[in-house]
Amino acid sequence: MNTIVILVVLAAALVLAIGLAFLPMRLLLTHIAANIRQFILRQRERRATARQTPERRKESENLA
Repeated sequence: MNTIVILVVLAAALVLAIGLAFLPMRLLLTHIAANIRQFILRQRERRATARQTPERRKESENLA
């Protein structure tokens, strides 16, 4: 009987530890993903605007 109680307590502690580790990780990944999405959208908008200076990149000769 004593062994069963110890196993139940260990299992509860393990579930609690995983739960407490999962939530902050999920929040962190959600925050990082939102920042990446915003960055990609800003880059698209920035690249879509017309530039005041001429294009400085050389055109590739490999493009067909």
